[in-house]
Amino acid sequence: KVKDIKVSPKEGDDGKSAKLRNAAAQALWFLSTTRNILVVLVCAALAYYFDTQKKSPFVLTGDVKPGLPELKPPPFSATVGNHTYTFVEMTSTLGSAIFVVPLLSILENIALAKVFSEGKYIDATQEMLALGVCNIASSLVDSMPVSGALSRGAVNHASGVASTAGGLYTGALVLLSLQYFTPYFFYIPKASLAAVIIAAVVFMMELHVFKPIWRTKSKTRI
Repeated sequence: KVKDIKVSPKEGDDGKSAKLRNAAAQALWFLSTTRNILVVLVCAALAYYFDTQKKSPFVLTGDVKPGLPELKPPPFSATVGNHTYTFVEMTSTLGSAIFVVPLLSILENIALAKVFSEGKYIDATQEMLALGVCNIASSLVDSMPVSGALSRGAVNHASGVASTAGGLYTGALVLLSLQYFTPYFFYIPKASLAAVIIAAVVFMMELHVFKPIWRTKSKTRI
């Protein structure tokens, strides 16, 4: 990783060498902490350039509806085709999924918290409470169901986020972006977003565990 490259000043360096090493260390630190946004910005600039040349080599994000969502109660009916489903009909259509989906969301959220906690204590009750409050609040703005996401968690971890303040910072940026920057989202290539996610997740692979797993008996492996 870029952040693991050591270029700090050494004993015996003269003043000029020490300054160069400090400048290189700061440049590597900047690239390491901003690499995700740099990839997106550079790719968006390239996409904009190609668009001015009437070329489209990338699949772009496209139009994003600007402005903040309106606060209103969630709908308790839905019209699909020529039929309007009531709340009771919707719940009966979902069947057991109405219990399975929230359970999976809770398990995923707790599992991801443990993956990125680096051995620190995780209070599952607090995770469930936060997940429930977020979903209740998000229903007032027609949001998709809220849950922990491996891709988003991996990008946060790779970007150096070390506390829950990262969620507050991310939320504030999302609100500002919805209000002022949605026209610029049009030029972000989907491939750049996929590359950021892949680069963040690939370092989560624990390749060293494959060898001991392979050596275990087949029954135990299953």
